[in-house]
Amino acid sequence: MKLTMRSYNGNDDYWRIRKFLREVFLLNDRRELSWHVARWDYWIWFANPDIEKISLKENVFIWETEAGQIAAVLNPEGHGHAFPQIHPDFRTSKLDEEMITVAEERLSTTDNDGHQKLNFWIDSNDKSFQEILTRRGFHRVELPESQEVQHRRSLDEPLPDVPLISGYTIRSQGAGLELLERCYASGLGFHNDDVHVARDNRDHPDWYHHIQTAPLYRRDLDIVAVAADGSIASFCTIWFDDVTRTAYIEPVATVPAHQRKGLGKAVILEGLHRLKRMGCKVAFVGGYSQPANALYFLVMGTDHDISEPWEKIF
Repeated sequence: MKLTMRSYNGNDDYWRIRKFLREVFLLNDRRELSWHVARWDYWIWFANPDIEKISLKENVFIWETEAGQIAAVLNPEGHGHAFPQIHPDFRTSKLDEEMITVAEERLSTTDNDGHQKLNFWIDSNDKSFQEILTRRGFHRVELPESQEVQHRRSLDEPLPDVPLISGYTIRSQGAGLELLERCYASGLGFHNDDVHVARDNRDHPDWYHHIQTAPLYRRDLDIVAVAADGSIASFCTIWFDDVTRTAYIEPVATVPAHQRKGLGKAVILEGLHRLKRMGCKVAFVGGYSQPANALYFLVMGTDHDISEPWEKIF
């Protein structure tokens, strides 16, 4: 079947890609062989406008059938990184080759030595892409914490109880000043207790308002662990998609001063219990670091896929 590639072209494509990702996710038996729709939302509404600032029209590409059905999407998530999303009914080696070519031409970045560099992300068991990438001069990146471990947990089975941790309350995030506390905790949790980053996060909270604007955001799934003094010690935000009946957990962090008390496990389990009551079938969370993956294996179980970058410098 003939496919035509074009560039992203405005808000209508945003909604069409959301629908496409949901369809592909179900066809792939609810596995992250393509992006979860919540990951697309998180990038579009927060990560890109507030951090990456990548032009969608210049960096997102869509392949369509003659009838206008989306067959594939190629998008970045950071500069120099390419992610192929492919409808399984339209996948061919020709399409794989074309997506790699477009990524090389349009999504690579220039390194400090003036060379072009590209990371192309694929499932670790995707032999077809591996063969093509190897032939075209890519190599698997094997640096520590370079891969994303894509944890998943079926919610059809019973869940452990949420642990009670003395001195802390697990609940939904509040509004007003507590939102500012959440911004402050994010700075500490993701930047190794850097008070300057935490204060900047709190003083300029628009980035969190952008997260709350995303279509799947729900306050009741924005879970926090609150210490006795009212500070937020740990948090996880969960995105439930009732179309695929799956959920995506992003972000998760615990403030360093409150670590090693089981708070990360507690907030995730609280979220999983809420999801189960909503009829969610599977929950997902991605981890890169050893500590994060240790927590996720503990809470989510052993089922997982691995997304790995293949790099080319040219």
